Amino acid sequence: MEFSVETREELYYDKQKLLDNGDRWEPILAARLEADAPYR
Repeated sequence: MEFSVETREELYYDKQKLLDNGDRWEPILAARLEADAPYR
């Protein structure tokens, strides 16, 4: 993957940024896993 940002500091993650990212993606990933469950 490539990320395009203005500064290198934007690529650094602290605890709060990681938690926010997890909160954003958790429901999407859970729905995808549930949809894929019959095929596993």
